[in-house]
Order: sequence, then C-alpha cells, then structure tokens
Amino acid sequence: MQSPAIVVIAYNRPNSLGRLLNSLLVARYVAKVTLVISIDMSDDEVVYALVDSFLWPHGDKRVIKRERRLGLKEHVWVCGNLTTTYGSIIMLEDDLVVSPIFMNMQ
Repeated sequence: MQSPAIVVIAYNRPNSLGRLLNSLLVARYVAKVTLVISIDMSDDEVVYALVDSFLWPHGDKRVIKRERRLGLKEHVWVCGNLTTTYGSIIMLEDDLVVSPIFMNMQ
C-alpha cells in the first residue's frame, strides 16, 4: 500500500509554515512519503526561501509555486486535484501542526 502524498497549502505565513514543516519532519513514517508544498503567489520571499531550503528525508519533495494569486478556496480545489497524480493525499493548511503519529494507519 502506497502512502498518501502530504500536500501543504502555503501563502504568506512563514512562521506557521515553518512550525508545520518541523512537525512533519519529526513525525514517524513506515514508508517513503511524497511531500508537496504548494505556495499561492506571494510577495513574501521568506516563504519561498524557507520552502526551498527545507530538506525532506522521508521521500520526494515537490514545490509548486503558483504563478497567479488563487485565493484560499481555489488553492484548495487545485491542490485537491493532485489526487489524480498521487492517488490519495493528506492536505494540510500552513497554520496546522501534526502529531508525531498522524501517519499511523493501524
């Protein structure tokens, strides 16, 4: 069974995004998992730098930098369509944190 991809929806909140990415980093995974970070078009270069420098040792990391401002509703819809690429996803907004055992599927 393939792990669902983790899709992070980000915008202009580098502090909360960093907190979420750190919680994902220390979580436990039983298999490789793809991390997709989708950034709605932003003027905040700190967000882009944070995402570009973030190392993901648990599988592949893909960064999507949106070329136009989508807004939250459209951004969520567009990211939801990533199920056509990854099968299943866990979608997280950048103001969340996860438990270290959130991927325990037993």
